Amino acid sequence: MRKRALFLVLSLAVSTLSLSAALPAQEKFAFRFAPAEGTRLTYTLSSVVNVDGKNFLGKDLALNADSRGEIRFLARPSTHETVRADLTSPGIDVNVRLPDRVLSQKLGTTDGQALEVVFNRTGKVETIRNPEAVGSGNPFNISLPQILRDYFPAFPAEPVGRGESWTETRRLTIPFQGLDLQINLVIDYTLDDVIPADDGRQALVSAVYRVTVSGAKDLGDTQGVFEGQGGGAGSLLFLLDRGWFSEYRLDFKTDAAFVVKKGADRLLEFPFTFSAFAEILLLNVER
Repeated sequence: MRKRALFLVLSLAVSTLSLSAALPAQEKFAFRFAPAEGTRLTYTLSSVVNVDGKNFLGKDLALNADSRGEIRFLARPSTHETVRADLTSPGIDVNVRLPDRVLSQKLGTTDGQALEVVFNRTGKVETIRNPEAVGSGNPFNISLPQILRDYFPAFPAEPVGRGESWTETRRLTIPFQGLDLQINLVIDYTLDDVIPADDGRQALVSAVYRVTVSGAKDLGDTQGVFEGQGGGAGSLLFLLDRGWFSEYRLDFKTDAAFVVKKGADRLLEFPFTFSAFAEILLLNVER
C-alpha cells in the first residue's frame, strides 16, 4: 500500500513538472527610449496645479496655475546608453492665479537656441546644457527643465511582461507662501497589454501614484512642518518599435497641513489640499 501511494505521488510530481515545462514562458517587452537620430517629435503639454485652504496663516488660499504649449524634440547622434536631443519650444503659456491678481508668463527657447538634453534609456534626464536658452522661472517653479524632470514618464530598466510592474520615485519642489513644499511621489507602473498599432506594437501602461508632502521651516522657538498624503492615477502609451511615448497623463491629490510644533506638541494646524493634473500628447512626428 505504501509503495502504491509513493508511486502515485511520484507520478503526480512528474506530470506537474512536464506540464510546467510545456507552458510557454511569458513574453517580455523592452521599453527603450530610443528615437532614431534625426527624428523630430512635437508634444503638446497642458497642466493644472491647485492649492486650496481656509485660514492658512491668516489667509484663505485659492491658488491656481495652468500651462499650455508645445515642446519640440530633435534626436541627435547618441550612445548606446543615452539619447542626446535638442529641445525647443515656440512658447508655453503659464498663468498663476492668486487671490488678488493673475501672473502670466510665456516660457520658451529664445533666438533659435535649444536646450541640450541627455536622457538615459529609461527616459530620465541626466543632464541639461544651455539653460540660458530659456527664460526665468515664476512663482510656481514652472520651467522647461522642471517639466522634463517632473512630468515626463520613466520606463523600466529591464524587459517586463503583461501584468508586471516597475516603480520610480521623484520629488517636486513647489514654492509656497515663502516656503518650499516638497511633493514626494512613488509611482507604480503596470504593463496592462501590448496591441498592434500603425507604428508597430503599442504598450498600454497604467500608473498608480502614492503621494506624501514634506518640508520644514524654523519659526524661532517653534517649527513649521508640512504633513499629508494622498494618491492618484495615470496612463501611458509607448511605441515599443519606435522608442518613444505618444501619450502620458497623471492626476493626483493630497490632503495636507502646515503644522506648527514646539517639541512634540502640535500648537497649530493649517489644512490645505494640493492637486496636480498633466497631459503630454504626441502631436507630430518627422523622420
